Amino acid sequence: MKSALILILSFAFCLAKSQPLIGTWQVTKQTNCLEREVSDSVQTDENLLQEFSSKSMPSPKVMSFRADNSAEESIQELDKKRSKSVKKFHYKHDGDNIYILDKKSHLIVSSLVIETLTSDSLVYYTAGKECEKTFFVRIQ
Repeated sequence: MKSALILILSFAFCLAKSQPLIGTWQVTKQTNCLEREVSDSVQTDENLLQEFSSKSMPSPKVMSFRADNSAEESIQELDKKRSKSVKKFHYKHDGDNIYILDKKSHLIVSSLVIETLTSDSLVYYTAGKECEKTFFVRIQ
């Protein structure tokens, strides 16, 4: 009886831990390494840095993560019902990372490190590129 209760509780914990990722997320901001390098080396040119920041506008890029570990990345065109570019992929989420998997072999092809994951925001970066962050808000 105890072992069944422990098994149920551990399953519920794992489900609750991965649950916030499931849903649809829209990109609100993206940073790149060039912004950081410019801000570190050229402290006097604030106009250039502001120009970089102004280019970081919300995009129509949307990521949808499903409970069956499938996902898709799409770019929505204005005044169109269908997305312009749709990339479907499989993923694995362990709480701290999102692993992008090859469709056929299910081998890891990319690793995304989650910096922040709440019920309404997601921030991640590609492993090894901490200065290239992508910020999302949940839309569904």
